Amino acid sequence: MSFWKKKDNLIITGFVVTFFIALGVWYKGVPFTPNSASASAFDIPFVSQNQQQLTLNKFKGKPLVVNFWATWCSVCVKKMGTLNRFAGKFQAEGGEVIAISQDRGGLSAVQSYYARNAYNNLAIYLEPSGQLATAFGVQGFPTSIFIDAQGKEVGRIAGGIDYESDDINELIKRYFGMDLS
Repeated sequence: MSFWKKKDNLIITGFVVTFFIALGVWYKGVPFTPNSASASAFDIPFVSQNQQQLTLNKFKGKPLVVNFWATWCSVCVKKMGTLNRFAGKFQAEGGEVIAISQDRGGLSAVQSYYARNAYNNLAIYLEPSGQLATAFGVQGFPTSIFIDAQGKEVGRIAGGIDYESDDINELIKRYFGMDLS
């Protein structure tokens, strides 16, 4: 009996083909989804490494990428190097990357992590209560929120991404008019 005449082989082949078609439909580049946080989310305080209390309102007037992350998040840690390199390019073009740690271990945990990895393009910001992440509707870490110069969220990416990818460069061109390549 030939391969294609066996019922089990046809069923398995059908499932495999269906899986790959569904995967192709589901995955269309970086999952960039719009969402709108309330205006009050921009008033929730977080702190800098100097213990200065800030809000996102301080950064209005320039494009922002706000990244919610934590040192205990393995995906965050894996992608932080690309975020650091991206931040250097994005900030050179007039944007701002704000990586807000959700660590409850305090400033020393984040400082030692940054020092070990030589992250010199990212300032240290902390908001361990989770109030800011909740106000933005963050459901998991890492989550990056893209905000235009007028303070309007243009989209977000939940999960680990390569900030140096062509997909991210295209998003930055489309929404912020910057070419980071």
